[in-house]
Amino acid sequence: MESILDRLRMGIVLLAQDGSVQYANKFCKELKLISQNCKGKKYYEALRNLELIGFVGELLEGKSKSLEFWHQGKFYRAFSLGEGAIQIEDRTELWKFKKLQEEFVATVSHELSTPLTAIKGLIEANLIRETPSVELLNRALKRVEDLEKLVESIRTLTLLDAGEKPLKETFSLKELVEWILEDFRGEITQKELKVRLVGDNMEVESDKEKLYMLLKNLVENAIKYNKIGGSITIRLSRDNRWTKVAIEDTGRGIPKEDLPLIFQPFFGGKNKRGMGLGLAISKRIADFLGAEINVRSKEGEGTIAEVCIP
Repeated sequence: MESILDRLRMGIVLLAQDGSVQYANKFCKELKLISQNCKGKKYYEALRNLELIGFVGELLEGKSKSLEFWHQGKFYRAFSLGEGAIQIEDRTELWKFKKLQEEFVATVSHELSTPLTAIKGLIEANLIRETPSVELLNRALKRVEDLEKLVESIRTLTLLDAGEKPLKETFSLKELVEWILEDFRGEITQKELKVRLVGDNMEVESDKEKLYMLLKNLVENAIKYNKIGGSITIRLSRDNRWTKVAIEDTGRGIPKEDLPLIFQPFFGGKNKRGMGLGLAISKRIADFLGAEINVRSKEGEGTIAEVCIP
């Protein structure tokens, strides 16, 4: 029986009526919740967490049923199984998930409220005018479009986390990139950017729609953060393991301190323009496709974003 309990990924502690420890499994000992030579010792001598000691004391008096506590950087839940048996679960990952969920909801609420407040103000300003202002209406429309992009981005993140499987089809990578560039033809012309697409026409087997979204986000960043009259070079290459797409721009670059955080949702650093979801979505799509995405950048000189497709 003890060998079975030692294989469990949860803690089990058995106490006698006088509060002495009869048994504690490997989980409790490895995570230093209880001393190695705990058998026969009183619970307050064997346990290594003050909150847990207090809980067990109340449990023996019939005053408590469960406890959530921190110990050495991990979050646990302890509860009674009856007859002096206590179960301890590691809830650290669940706690992290709930924390991220709370932060995500709070951030989304903030990101939604900002354009909504602006739209409300623009509409109210228009209502008090004798003649509607086309400029104000256009500004309100732009805010609505920003909201649509935010909702679509959140929807994409949700779908990618829902266990959907990537579709597999064979297509021309060069044609896919050319379609993306055509989508941004107006923005490229407006900023007077010089765009080069370098590399042979090669086929890949992947989820075409998702790869399109990934590369489109990266090209959009290369345009958005570039300087007037700058350049974008897109290189297609292949080695024994990967088909690679490298997107190099001559834009403002990313500060060194921001680089480790660029794939976090809603993070945009000091140069943030937009909702800060583009790179987060790109990273999720790359993971979804089994691809890798690497970003190298130097502030004031430009950025290279490389996608490696298996």
